[in-house]
Amino acid sequence: MSAVTRERIISELHLLEEKAKLLNFEPVRVYLIGGGNLALRGLKSATKDIDIVVTNRGQSSLLEALLETPVPKLPVYLRQYRSQWDYDLGMSARYMHPLHGFNLDVFVRRVLNKLYLSESMVSRAEVPEDFESHEFFKVCLVSREDIFLFKSITSMERVRDVEDLIALVETGLDYEIIIQELENQLSRDESLKDLIPLMMHRVDLLMKQIGTVKGLIHLREYLKENMG
Repeated sequence: MSAVTRERIISELHLLEEKAKLLNFEPVRVYLIGGGNLALRGLKSATKDIDIVVTNRGQSSLLEALLETPVPKLPVYLRQYRSQWDYDLGMSARYMHPLHGFNLDVFVRRVLNKLYLSESMVSRAEVPEDFESHEFFKVCLVSREDIFLFKSITSMERVRDVEDLIALVETGLDYEIIIQELENQLSRDESLKDLIPLMMHRVDLLMKQIGTVKGLIHLREYLKENMG
């Protein structure tokens, strides 16, 4: 599977805006999480896949049609799979770019049956300057704090995931926002409490790598208090 650079991500998302305009689609708004978000922020040079979240089934259907509808000289993404269930919460699909080989992973409101794209996450998301002109394919980046939360809970334990978390810590995160969002998620779904030990393990890994960070210590104390 090919890595996709920041420049390639920008180019491909511009092509989706062009395609949506040609098809006269209703606006589709996507929220980037994971490596694609970090690449667009300049925090990593390339990513293996682009993870995006949409807010409801209607937006998911529009995005599916946008990716799969043939338009001359514009890419048609190849669907690799779509989850068995067909409802608003947690539905997912994977697409592959026909030429460049990277994956585009789509989630509806909930990612990997774990964290939700909450209203507070949506309110903190921002439109990058590169996509301010988009009218049909609207691109939003969830905040650095929310990326940290997604990366801490939903990602696999890979070297590059830890590297991504370190890069986020080095930007200077607001750990109160992370804690508040985690509380918000827990108030919505108590089963997420089972994921706290995983997040604490990630925080411990980070502290071994980069040493004492006041915010991480505060976050670890919060996690420890809520493990039981």
